[in-house]
Amino acid sequence: MAERYLTMAKTFFGTSHPLFNAFGVEVEEVGKGRAVMSIRHQPFLAGRSGGVHRGVIITLLDTNCGLAIFSRLGDMRPIATIDLRVDFIAEAGFGDAVTSEVECYAVKGDIAYVRGRASTDSGDQLLATVSGSFAVGTLGPAFDSSMKEQGGVNG
Repeated sequence: MAERYLTMAKTFFGTSHPLFNAFGVEVEEVGKGRAVMSIRHQPFLAGRSGGVHRGVIITLLDTNCGLAIFSRLGDMRPIATIDLRVDFIAEAGFGDAVTSEVECYAVKGDIAYVRGRASTDSGDQLLATVSGSFAVGTLGPAFDSSMKEQGGVNG
């Protein structure tokens, strides 16, 4: 099952999602309520310090939260962010890739709860923590509907 999620996520973020394709997001691990994504340093993603911009890190964390939720639910129902808190601890350094690790630790009714972190790719520097809640089963397209429409992984 985890391999299926990984294949679907890599296909979605690589071909169906222009923003993440341009950002160079890599899905590294998906399964059992946990997801790991990374983004390499690119000059057009840099903030004033020369490291990956905080807005890019927030986008990476938010998306990774969704991926962790999908793997916890066992299906690709639509979800929407209710509340997302990101606390920045440090700035990414010039040239640092950023890795995001997120866990969906609970689902109660139609609400999923997540927590995680962003760090330098080597794991040496904690950059930010994230926690949030997401509505499950919201109106809108499901994650796997775009996959089926494009002839991707059969569900």
